[in-house]
Amino acid sequence: MKAVAVVSTSTAISGRLWFQEKESLMTKTIAIVEDDPQQRAHYAEALRQQGYKVDEYSGREQARRAFELALPDLAILDIMLGQDIGGGFEICRYLQQRDAQLPVIFLTSRGNEVDKIYGLQLGAWDYQTKPVSFDYLIERIRSLFRIRDRQGAPSDAAGVRTTGKLKLNRAAMQASWDDQGVALTPTEFDLLNVLLEKADGASYDDLANATRQGVVENNTINTHIVHLRKKFKQLDADFDCIKTKYGYGYHWVCR
Repeated sequence: MKAVAVVSTSTAISGRLWFQEKESLMTKTIAIVEDDPQQRAHYAEALRQQGYKVDEYSGREQARRAFELALPDLAILDIMLGQDIGGGFEICRYLQQRDAQLPVIFLTSRGNEVDKIYGLQLGAWDYQTKPVSFDYLIERIRSLFRIRDRQGAPSDAAGVRTTGKLKLNRAAMQASWDDQGVALTPTEFDLLNVLLEKADGASYDDLANATRQGVVENNTINTHIVHLRKKFKQLDADFDCIKTKYGYGYHWVCR
């Protein structure tokens, strides 16, 4: 008698979901701009093994010429590119001008707070200081792609939270103010979500935990909040819902 293999429904579904995600990843293009050829090759090989298409660039001008023809789905940027001390910053600025929702990760040895804040001000979705393990980098990239894909998904009314003029769709990671979309980075969305959850105000520790990064200084949180306020004020000059709780954190007051 031949043995019959039995596969549970949940196992079959998990297998299909894994295959669909893998197939989706194979359509994603990641650009790596890194002047160190050995590091660049190692990152690229690790990502190709995961099924991504990877384009490699050693400098700003080379990358920019390629981006003028086609944008990647995600960019990993070093800041110092040879003698081009702030080359990665300039590439980020260029990409954000072309597509404000394009995920950008800074991957650099420059770990001082000033650089981190400036990178976030330019619109980067993430800022990682070398060395970073390949496993962590790959998982972070998967996470950012899932976030971007959800942002483009249809809105689910059942998952929308409405507070005054603000509508927040956690499933799709979409925010709107007075029916106008607010283009938030994943970190900004998470911070806004925490502000809404903390009726008495969110502490700096609450907000730092929401970023899901390592050690986050209060000044970095302040920078995120400045950008949140600015994005809402671009839609509504009278926006004043995020109040400072000095020495503690911030408070969303428009209930």
